[in-house]
Amino acid sequence: MWDNFFFIGLPYITVVVFIGGIVYRGFSSMMSVQRGKWDLSARGDYLWTTRSTGFFGRASIGPASLCLHWGILILFVAHLAGFIGGAYELTSWVDFFRWVGFAGGILFLYGATWALVRRVVIPQVKAMSTPDDYIVLLFLIVIDGLGLYQAAVEMVFGISYSAGPWIGSIFTLQPDASMMAGAPFINKLHIIVSLFFFAYFPFTKLVHVGSYPFGYITRSFISMRRYLALKK
Repeated sequence: MWDNFFFIGLPYITVVVFIGGIVYRGFSSMMSVQRGKWDLSARGDYLWTTRSTGFFGRASIGPASLCLHWGILILFVAHLAGFIGGAYELTSWVDFFRWVGFAGGILFLYGATWALVRRVVIPQVKAMSTPDDYIVLLFLIVIDGLGLYQAAVEMVFGISYSAGPWIGSIFTLQPDASMMAGAPFINKLHIIVSLFFFAYFPFTKLVHVGSYPFGYITRSFISMRRYLALKK
């Protein structure tokens, strides 16, 4: 029963909430004074982007930001390779997922932990932080920690050969929870927590990864200089 809910029902609920939530929030200004008013010219709401904390604790934001963002990018590519490799029994792809994902997980955990520490120990950053900032970081640290525990302690990577076909069955609308029934508890927990996180995703500041239009990709660099340099 629980396997059917977590590995059949929950994935579809997550997909609907994830896509529908981002679209609705982007066009309805759900978290602003125009709440609920559908407008195709909208560009999200006032909580769509992150609050800039770069002016405070500048020595720590670099490592935190770089490791967090590069880590999550590496993890995305590694997981994609792992799922495809597992679905088509491509051993080299699963091996890529094993080692690259492990390295990306360590990098990401360092960045996410640094980001959380900054919000706790730097007074100005703490004052700017909202409960959502802490919830998002704790979610990410738990998910990444569970993944690293699988890799470093349990030494479990063969799960790709079950998770890959299971994800494929979800997207082909022929879900089969039995593929995950025999998976170790830690693997199941990693997936379940991830699904809950993606369902929560549209209501967080992380929606800025889907910002549109994408003009910032081609925009010119913004020159930032210290005040002392400007006085000379």
